[in-house]
Amino acid sequence: MIDPEDWKEVGRMEELINWIISIVMLLFMVKTGELLAQNWDFLNHLLIYTYIGILFFYLLAEKAAYRGSNIKGRQSKKWTRSLLLLFWWALLIVPVLEYSFDLHLELGFYPHLESNLYPQQNFAVTIAGASLALIGTGIRAWSMWTLGKYFSAHIEIKNDHQLIESGPYKLIRHPAYAGNILQAVGIPLILNAYLSLSISAVLILLFLYRLKLEEETLIQEIKGYRDYIKRTDRLIPKLW
Repeated sequence: MIDPEDWKEVGRMEELINWIISIVMLLFMVKTGELLAQNWDFLNHLLIYTYIGILFFYLLAEKAAYRGSNIKGRQSKKWTRSLLLLFWWALLIVPVLEYSFDLHLELGFYPHLESNLYPQQNFAVTIAGASLALIGTGIRAWSMWTLGKYFSAHIEIKNDHQLIESGPYKLIRHPAYAGNILQAVGIPLILNAYLSLSISAVLILLFLYRLKLEEETLIQEIKGYRDYIKRTDRLIPKLW
């Protein structure tokens, strides 16, 4: 059996890793912002404002929906959050870099590459991406609000944890993950950043794996969860 002090040390190490990831990605974001500033006159401003506006709405929705408490709990598989944090940051930043590179191709900054390697900006794709991101944000915020004090960024069982079956949890067991997946697909499409969808694919796989781990924990720890599984779907009502 692992000593409690060893668990605390592991927890401190994981938090340190999360801080390092956040700091590195913040610096990456600053450099990306500098790149945007340098190329501002060439950018499609409506595209950029749409992207920034949706990200800002996402942050506001998260802040408004979070109703966490100081109730202690038992966390497990914390490394999954570190991986999700890394790729989520990448998902927010890399599409901007891809968009900038595509723009440079169109402007002829790289004459040895063909400017038609990438499709021209398609605002219909932008609208589709923005819609997916907004719907995903709404579903996730609704889920966080419904869970209230039981919501956690980790796989965590609170000391007085209870099964929640109201709101979106009447329909599916993991609406917050469903919202995340819609966001992951939509965000790169806002800037027509098709290569960045590879990051979305990795994130979706990570969400599905974490969902599996979370369900294993909930089955063991939460009374009635096994029966709840029998009468609900994971992510898509009536399908899966």
